[in-house]
Amino acid sequence: MSSLSAIPVTIVSGYLGAGKTTLVNNALRKANGLKLAILVNEFGNLAIDEDLIIAQDDNMISLAGGCICCSYGNDMLLSLKELAALDSKPDHIILEASGVAIPSAIESSISLIPECFTESIVSIIDCEQIQDQLNDKYISDTVLSQIESADLILANKADLIKNDSSFHDWRENHDVLSKAIMVSHSEIDLDIFLGITRQDLTSRTSARKIEEGHTNKFWSKVFVPRISVDPIKFSNALTQKNLFLVRAKGHVLGPDDKIYEVQSVGHRSYVEQTEKEKLPGLVLIGTKEHMNFDFLSQSLKEFGSFSA
Repeated sequence: MSSLSAIPVTIVSGYLGAGKTTLVNNALRKANGLKLAILVNEFGNLAIDEDLIIAQDDNMISLAGGCICCSYGNDMLLSLKELAALDSKPDHIILEASGVAIPSAIESSISLIPECFTESIVSIIDCEQIQDQLNDKYISDTVLSQIESADLILANKADLIKNDSSFHDWRENHDVLSKAIMVSHSEIDLDIFLGITRQDLTSRTSARKIEEGHTNKFWSKVFVPRISVDPIKFSNALTQKNLFLVRAKGHVLGPDDKIYEVQSVGHRSYVEQTEKEKLPGLVLIGTKEHMNFDFLSQSLKEFGSFSA
């Protein structure tokens, strides 16, 4: 559970060549006023598109739209603390792990400081290479650890295997990769990648704007909770694997008559009491590939229902 002032961190993992750099550059281009901080081990590890760079010194690159890129070298936690101490601190930090890093270990380190919290782990894989990588005795353990610890898995370069039925059959029957989101050129909507955290999404109008902004891979619906809902139980229900929800966020009224913010991403969920007056309601986002509203409605009926 995060404090209200802590900065959310998205850890991006993936083996060499999977598409992490392109994913980060895409996020910077879509920031639209969101102040992002990109944290990398060394500047040489992240080829930020030149047209996004405004200025650069030894420790920081200033980017368009108020975003920044920093190198953390040998002290990741110090770098996170320094980002949190900035006068204009970032809204969200994207930490790009090295190609052989284990993201769960990075998450454990982040948990040691109160200034930040791990909002999600996003793992990106190369559709053309993943089967060979998982069969390679030298790297398979690393690759498997990266995808098993992920809240969101992006199966990149899908355009290269779109007619490969054997790959799709293999993915659908794989215990972990069956929930992967197929993407090309590391292209993913920002509210899927980083979370729908910057707007009030409890109205039908907001949900409609999300759906219009998405590619045709996703659906989004407003879920109206019952008058009183146990926020912990509800948040846990949202992470059930067979629901295939990608993200969810909104507010519920708890049994104690207090308002709670509830959100989930993959198998991770958060509940936090909020002092702000918010109308109960959540936006749920899933993939159209696994869309089954009858099953979803039945599974969540004790907590409420979808709006018409």
